Amino acid sequence: RPVICFLTPWCELHRMLSCCQTQQQLSKDEFQVVPMSMCGGQACTSSNEIDDLRFLKFWMGVGPIILRYKWEMLLAGNDAENKEQRLERLHKETAPEARKIAETFGGIFVKAGQGISARPEIAPDAFVKELRKLQSEVPASSWDSVRQSLEQELGGKVGQIFDSFKQDPLGCASIGQAHLATWRGKSIVVKVQYPGVAAKMRSDLANITMLCKLVKPDVLPLISSMCEQFEQELNYTLEYQALAAIHEGINASPEFASRVAVPAPVPEISRGKVIGMEFLPGPKLETALQERLEALGISLGGASLKDFMMKQLQQGQDTSSDANDTSQDCAKSSIISGNSLELVSSNRGGCIASCGRGIVQLCGFDRSMQMARKASDVRLWLKRRNAGLNALQNLGELLRVVVRVHGYQMFFCALFNADPHPGNILLLPDGRIGLIDFGFCVKLDLAEKRLLAKLFILLADSPSYGVSAETDQQLMETVLSCGVRTENNSKEVLAQFPRFAFAKFESKWLEKGYIQGIITKDKVTDYPMFLLLAGRCAALLRGLCFGLQENISPAQEWAPYAKQWLQEHA
Repeated sequence: RPVICFLTPWCELHRMLSCCQTQQQLSKDEFQVVPMSMCGGQACTSSNEIDDLRFLKFWMGVGPIILRYKWEMLLAGNDAENKEQRLERLHKETAPEARKIAETFGGIFVKAGQGISARPEIAPDAFVKELRKLQSEVPASSWDSVRQSLEQELGGKVGQIFDSFKQDPLGCASIGQAHLATWRGKSIVVKVQYPGVAAKMRSDLANITMLCKLVKPDVLPLISSMCEQFEQELNYTLEYQALAAIHEGINASPEFASRVAVPAPVPEISRGKVIGMEFLPGPKLETALQERLEALGISLGGASLKDFMMKQLQQGQDTSSDANDTSQDCAKSSIISGNSLELVSSNRGGCIASCGRGIVQLCGFDRSMQMARKASDVRLWLKRRNAGLNALQNLGELLRVVVRVHGYQMFFCALFNADPHPGNILLLPDGRIGLIDFGFCVKLDLAEKRLLAKLFILLADSPSYGVSAETDQQLMETVLSCGVRTENNSKEVLAQFPRFAFAKFESKWLEKGYIQGIITKDKVTDYPMFLLLAGRCAALLRGLCFGLQENISPAQEWAPYAKQWLQEHA
């Protein structure tokens, strides 16, 4: 009781920070203050609802950790060596506690922990390694809670509205899950937001923001952009509008109307926290990519492709930062949620990485990718023939269609999807690609489209850094015109950043410490959101292509649409 009384003022502050608008896309400064008194002293039941109990539990776990750090720094005084020793010991002691807190609260904390584990420059090494154990699997919500939310939003009983409704979900995400249903004789997908998830997410975002203000204020811009992203994902009205806009835009395209399918929205079943849409049959691209990886002898051990890609990124960081630590990490069995991620074991991890780098240096990056693709094609063909299965579609060509259609979205649709990943891409029986889940879409204005178009056209034919001083100068000027700023406006950093984001992967980027060396030469101080999200889209698509041993340049694939758009908007 004394703890609760002490933290009550913090709850009031937390409520004021957390209550924010969700009926429109927010900018960083559009938070509205809603004191508890405006809610009559009761918990808010509107879209501004938050979870104070979750707030209390979080700070009862995190507060003692922060106090330990403050106390140890006070004892260390001005002795820098003593302070460093105390910090190193504290990091090792508290990192497992931080991971347990993230696992307990789940959701945003798991996502944030995974983000930190992929960014070793923003957290101590002990925290980075410990947070790599986090997994992103989301359990399904109970049918009773889903049914309650459905009936509340649609204003009727499930059995009266739908001809049939499957209780087992097609898929689960952090804020909702999708179910297959029959409505007026048609198969549709019904996406339902979990009851109370908005309150939990806003509490978590306020907690993370307050924590960063206390311990690492320099990452607040990153946290602010994350808040905006989740507010957008919580707003199903925005997602419905994005689905309708992209469906209309793709169907109007002579190039993609017959090759790409976006589900048609069902307005009668789309209300509040529920979205109804056309059902697209077919396996996920994720399944086909997993099959190809297994053909190369890489077993995911029951983990998702997303977790596999995260694990590979983390192992790559280990290899480039400390070879000895990598060997020790690889020697341990990575047991997560009862499943062993059988990527590499014992000291084979370091040997495989060394051999892989040797082959790349000998044959070149693209040639090495081609060799791996040929090997997987042969093994996969033999496996499917022996099992009496038909050969798979040409996934390489299909994946290029996926990459190109996102470039088309950027310039010729009202919005583009900034979150394409293999779980949201389907291989339809008629040979088309199906795109689903538009919870994180971005609207570009004319100026932003013009800047991206110029950047993609310039990158499409640009050589490596240092080959053409003129091209490097043009790239630096274009990036500066986009709004990117660094402390010293280094030509090398500004000319390399867009290559890292949108160009074809180069073999020298695999050299130990190469990319990190470029990044640390000149600290980035401003990076506009439209460029960051376009880069996110490019990075995810390029990662998918790597799964098929394809090294593509998103800028090169998107340049034709950029040129066409510039001609139409001269």
